[in-house]
Amino acid sequence: MASRNWSGSPHAKKIESRIGGAKDLLQDLASENEGFDLIFLDVDKPGYFPLYQMLTDTGLLKVGGLLVVDNTMYKGEELSSEKLSTHGEGAQALNEGLLSDDRVRQVMLPLRDGVTLVHRLRC
Repeated sequence: MASRNWSGSPHAKKIESRIGGAKDLLQDLASENEGFDLIFLDVDKPGYFPLYQMLTDTGLLKVGGLLVVDNTMYKGEELSSEKLSTHGEGAQALNEGLLSDDRVRQVMLPLRDGVTLVHRLRC
């Protein structure tokens, strides 16, 4: 469906579609020495923090780059006094990891389930 939508664009030849698991695809891109200025992450929430670590540790997210992560306030679970779901725990692990990583600065926007913007400052 995606390729049908961009096929009419004058930029269609610049787009490469890869299908598969996020971890495997990111490992492939890292082995090809790719790097990106903008990455949008919206995958399984328990995988958020490990994928974030892969993006920064491999250089896939370039210094000066921006990572946009969706659902970082997963259904507002952290604000309730109830036990977190597996997805809530995954979002919480990412949020805590970002706070302790001095390579980045982040801001969480309270849009729907939360969107976090992560600016990579250094290696």
